[in-house]
Amino acid sequence: MTAWLGNELQQDAFNKLYRLLEKLNIANLPQLWEDFGHLQESDHFYYMCTKFFSDGEIHKRFNPYETPYEAFINYMNVLSDFIIRVDDAVAEK
Repeated sequence: MTAWLGNELQQDAFNKLYRLLEKLNIANLPQLWEDFGHLQESDHFYYMCTKFFSDGEIHKRFNPYETPYEAFINYMNVLSDFIIRVDDAVAEK
């Protein structure tokens, strides 16, 4: 589990994502649920892992980001856009 939720970056991203569940239930739109599923994919959190970054050359081959911090920033930007979509959908209800 530490490779996916073992640092503050991963935990922050995970917690921010899962705080949306109540709003997702209110909006109840298939496309939002599908996108929520994609945002839960383990690779996103693995790319933010700092555990292997300094000593795991093999792990770097599977990671499109230069650093875990770059992965975090990218994920949080996507998540911010998703939050806006969820909020807009809830406002329309």
